[in-house]
Amino acid sequence: MRRFILLIVIAVCGVPLSGQVMDSLLLGRNIFEILDTEGPYGNRVTLAQPVQLQSAMQDRVSQNRSKRISGYRIRIFSSNAQNARSTSQAVKEEFESLYPHIPTQSKFVDIDYRVLVGNFRTRSEAMRFHKEITARPQYKGAVIVREEIDFPPL
Repeated sequence: MRRFILLIVIAVCGVPLSGQVMDSLLLGRNIFEILDTEGPYGNRVTLAQPVQLQSAMQDRVSQNRSKRISGYRIRIFSSNAQNARSTSQAVKEEFESLYPHIPTQSKFVDIDYRVLVGNFRTRSEAMRFHKEITARPQYKGAVIVREEIDFPPL
């Protein structure tokens, strides 16, 4: 009986759990605009709500843009060489061309130029994207770091 229970626990733990994945097509779009657009089969969602509710939500979203929360980013470049500033800019531009929907950030910390990507709320989100980018040879040395991140879109 114990072996059977242990086998079930191992089987359940071995199944990868999938979290919410942000669709890059939804970034920066207003939910009210998305609902109002016509779907592939001519379907449309009409919300019956006061205009004040929609404007209150837009005000709330604009207020939260400046807020920062604890989260994770992926450091794809860090160097203190003489040409580190120009190299970091080149790495940032290359990454932005490959992943235009992922926010990138250049930082000068102490004596290092760093390029950080993403605004991940959880480590598992960061690990999922880390696995994707480390498949490319230029990002093999990418590291997940804990940082204050911009408030991601909901």
